Amino acid sequence: MLKSRQSRKFTEKYLSFVQCAVGVFLVAGFGAHMIMAQHAKKQDNINAKVIIARQKEVIASLTSSSLAMEQVRESARQAELDLLDTLAAAQKKLEANNKIYQPEQSTSTVRTTAVVKTLRSVWGAYKKHAMGADELDSLSNKPVNWDSANKQMVTLVDSLDTLYITGCHDEFNEAVDYLANHFNFNPSENIALFETTIRVLGGLLSAYALSGDARILSKAVQVGNSMIPAYSKEVLSKQGGVPHQYWNPKTHKSNKGFGPLLAESGSVQLEYRYLSHLTGNHTYDTDAMRVFEVFRRDTRNGLLGNKFDGKHFTGTVSTGAFSDSYYEYLLKLHLLTGQNEGVYKDMYIEAAEGIINHLVKKVGNTTQSYIKQGYIVQSKANITTPVMSKNFEHLSCFVPGMLALGSQYLNDSDMAKKHLQAAESIAEFCVHLYLDTATGLSPDVVSMRSGKKNVVKGNYGLRPETIESLFYLWRVTRKEVYREWGWKIYQSIERNCKVCPACEMSGYSEVADVKAAKPRHTGHMDTFFTGETLKYLYLLFTDDSALDLDCWVLNTEAHPFPKFMPLNSNNTEAHSLPAKCPPSHL
Repeated sequence: MLKSRQSRKFTEKYLSFVQCAVGVFLVAGFGAHMIMAQHAKKQDNINAKVIIARQKEVIASLTSSSLAMEQVRESARQAELDLLDTLAAAQKKLEANNKIYQPEQSTSTVRTTAVVKTLRSVWGAYKKHAMGADELDSLSNKPVNWDSANKQMVTLVDSLDTLYITGCHDEFNEAVDYLANHFNFNPSENIALFETTIRVLGGLLSAYALSGDARILSKAVQVGNSMIPAYSKEVLSKQGGVPHQYWNPKTHKSNKGFGPLLAESGSVQLEYRYLSHLTGNHTYDTDAMRVFEVFRRDTRNGLLGNKFDGKHFTGTVSTGAFSDSYYEYLLKLHLLTGQNEGVYKDMYIEAAEGIINHLVKKVGNTTQSYIKQGYIVQSKANITTPVMSKNFEHLSCFVPGMLALGSQYLNDSDMAKKHLQAAESIAEFCVHLYLDTATGLSPDVVSMRSGKKNVVKGNYGLRPETIESLFYLWRVTRKEVYREWGWKIYQSIERNCKVCPACEMSGYSEVADVKAAKPRHTGHMDTFFTGETLKYLYLLFTDDSALDLDCWVLNTEAHPFPKFMPLNSNNTEAHSLPAKCPPSHL
């Protein structure tokens, strides 16, 4: 901590010295310009062309000085990042020389301090320019809302548990006070059920679980009550048993939107199960779980198409868009209730085996693997026919983390080894999506042709999935390489995504083209940047005690819920929670 402050003081002094030097030069330049003008008036025999030439030279030197100043600032920022690396390496070497083994602390002080600095920069910009809005446009510094009639404060809510976990308690308390006084969830327009559940409901539940502030739970109940009618037996019976994408709490009417979609209908159950546990109202749990009847009916090799056609899940089979978090929630439903509901574990194992055996493909002679997409056609006989595509989405980079976490709960040691090896191989591919570009940032979609990556969508939207997997792989394997890769990605985000590098408070932005030497900002700063990306970076570098995975489960938006014992379950494995875990019902 002390060394980090000293490095910043050194950088600030360096910038001040350079600024003073350039300032002196500018004053001298303008002085010279004025002297020449006065001398010209007094000396009629001086050639006017010479004066004009000298004036142009002075102006050119002033322009050059301005550009030089920008270069100095950028160099200073890079010098600070390099100095942080040097300090971390020196600290690690010192520990090795003293024969001290501190895997969680070898670089954590320097790196977690850097991540918290980024978080405070983003939060400060949001607070100053868009407090209470759903998002901040980081280029214009203007607030952005998802709909005109109801502000859900998505950035604020998505950031709550990140602020708490990282020790930003002043900011957390300020945000909760604002929430208590201004948040009123009463939408009169269609709301996106999935996004609102994982971000808003999930963010409120986790903030309550961490802090015990009853004001937050009351807001979570308000949100849950507005949305749970969309999952009722009466509504689902008219929709083939699957919830639609949008719901209007005022009219109680649903809208299919682009769906119904697999991920959206299968990735809300953690939130409603925990809400039921907290309130004792099992309507949330019962209604949200109802769609699993359709999942169990339609699954093939543990896999499903990503769209529901009114009768069956058909379309693209993948771990990317519209499918991803469904598979993640199979595992986490099993973990949330203390591994006491084996049906979800069985569904997860079948799905994980289906992904590894049917979708994962090795890249040439390398140690990397990627995940293919498949397309299915639903026949009258209810049989599926896969046709493979070679596109790979960054969204799928959550899979290594899922497989690594899941490998710790498999009874078959050979299967656990197989799943962990697949996780490490896919993670290496995901990391190289970053390392292989000019910016050090990953494109959103690539295609694989003859063992080579071809960029299909070249934007980087501050996505968390690769960092999420590095976090889980670090926790499972303790291989330092995962932290090193995470640090490289963080540095690339700092260099390329911060909109105002010289500002203490600044938003970060999506990059339009990761292949460009000088990236162009779009101004879009998704709420998952603070909700997921920065949280996973912090957890990757800090001590395990910041969030003990024996006691907590993170939803697909990285909001942690405490594990709990279900009141009514088919308990075939008789697991109990570790004594170290905090109570799940505050």
